[in-house]
Amino acid sequence: MAFTFAVMPTPVLGALTAGDVMTLINTSTFFGKLILFLLLAGSVLSWAIYIDKTRTLARIRKGHAAFWDHCERWLAGQYSRRDFLAWCGANGDLPLCNVMSEAAGARDLEGVRRACERVSYLEIEHLERYVVVLSTTVTVAPFMGLLGTVWGIMTSFWSMASMHSANLTVVAPGIAEALITTVAGLAAAIPAVVFYNLLVRRLDLVTNELDRLRSILEESAGQAEASRRGEAH
Repeated sequence: MAFTFAVMPTPVLGALTAGDVMTLINTSTFFGKLILFLLLAGSVLSWAIYIDKTRTLARIRKGHAAFWDHCERWLAGQYSRRDFLAWCGANGDLPLCNVMSEAAGARDLEGVRRACERVSYLEIEHLERYVVVLSTTVTVAPFMGLLGTVWGIMTSFWSMASMHSANLTVVAPGIAEALITTVAGLAAAIPAVVFYNLLVRRLDLVTNELDRLRSILEESAGQAEASRRGEAH
């Protein structure tokens, strides 16, 4: 017994080429093109910020691993404080080194605490710069895509009312504009939310390291103060 299988036709979207997409964009209204341009700008900025921050945080993570190695040797008495501070001074691009160098100038526990808090705040603020663009893209892009969708549907109905016809040729441009802005909004928002969550997680790790170093320095300063008081009595 012979069996025959029907070959399913290729889906329309599967056959959509870059030229077809450009045609859809070119046939969009000025407002639709404006929305697409803003979504494209947000998407490009999101990718650029993520790549730049990922490189920066990867470098910081590698440098902090070396910092903790030096710190452990210093705490164990295998490394002098002077040599440790000299190494930190030579690696001023690392947040932990900046905190260590700033706290070294404090003479009491309260001074160490203030120095650590001040430098930690500045370092985190610097690392979080431009991350707000990602959160803004996550929030705004879907709504901009929805706005383009509504505008495209309105254009289709306006064309039908003007032409007194519901022909596909009349309504197709508006529907195409509605769909392409929806896709563009999702294409901008989905990577941005992934990038934002990844960066926030890595920034939290840096914050935890800064808090850990502050605790170590405060403990060291407290012991030094107790030692001085004991000698005074």
